[in-house]
Amino acid sequence: ALTTSEAVQAYAFRELVRHLQMRTDVQNIDQMNLAGYCRNCLSKWLYAGALKTSNGDHPSYNDCLADVYGMSYGQWKTKYQKKATPEQMALYKETKALQAKHSPAVEAAAKAAKKSVKKPETKSTTKIVQQVAASGLSNVCCTPAEEVASKAMTASATKPLGAEVMNDADPVDVKLPPGTTIRAAIIVVSDRVTAGVYKDESGPAIEKSLKEFEAKLGCSFPVTAVKVVPDEKKIISDAIRTLADDVKAPPSLILTTGGTGFSARDVTPEATKEASDRLVPGLATHVTIQSSRKEPFALLSRAVSGIRKKSLVFNLPGRPKAVRENLAIALPVLSHAAIQLESS
Repeated sequence: ALTTSEAVQAYAFRELVRHLQMRTDVQNIDQMNLAGYCRNCLSKWLYAGALKTSNGDHPSYNDCLADVYGMSYGQWKTKYQKKATPEQMALYKETKALQAKHSPAVEAAAKAAKKSVKKPETKSTTKIVQQVAASGLSNVCCTPAEEVASKAMTASATKPLGAEVMNDADPVDVKLPPGTTIRAAIIVVSDRVTAGVYKDESGPAIEKSLKEFEAKLGCSFPVTAVKVVPDEKKIISDAIRTLADDVKAPPSLILTTGGTGFSARDVTPEATKEASDRLVPGLATHVTIQSSRKEPFALLSRAVSGIRKKSLVFNLPGRPKAVRENLAIALPVLSHAAIQLESS
């Protein structure tokens, strides 16, 4: 029988596994890069426990993988695993010394499963991927870094900023009526831009992204107003109210940029909440999760989204590159939401 301490530890392990099964957006390679272990490591530790405590009749390594993933690894990989970026691969190699180590017996079981994969009769990439996935082994995590460092390193430098994020993100297919017009307003939040110390680059980045997505989404995004305000909560919230309360032509989208970080002066989320009638937490959460697949520190964003009358307010970061990457993920959903709000 388990002791109380062992039962508590087993419960904690089950809750961790349950949480990871729910968080299918979290990629194994990001876990490895940030914490030095991933779902495959948990499976190996589970298998190590089976070897240590059993008398020969124990679950297989693939059984342990299924326990951790809630399905076969092949199924999970097909549904949820994304292609690793060059940045992720580089960090994986750099942190190799800090990654979890497993006993020879456990590694032998993993290698045996890998060797059981038959070579494909054709050069079909799809068949190769399916066979590797069927083995229950990740082609990235819990394998020697030198074996994987040469893979997936061909991301084109000619892609527009944000393209990698959009390709890696779960696709959002939005069909808008032809000729749809979504009025947009921009609020640039920056003490230094307001004081003339810096030239604003984030506002133009938003306008450029809107133009690029007009053809892709089949609609137009005329920018009806651009405001530059300091990092002052009341001034920011007043700017949101002024735009949204325009009785003649309120913007469907109000995009703020800047002030979403940890600095004491970063108060854009608080100002947005204060000016909003209702919050839309799912929008900001979706963008944060998707963008963190490329940039883990995106999880530190405090951005929010809200509704004021007929306007949808959405917080963007202050850096132009991050602005474009966030909009690449957000604009399809934002457009659909803005149309719904306007017609409500």
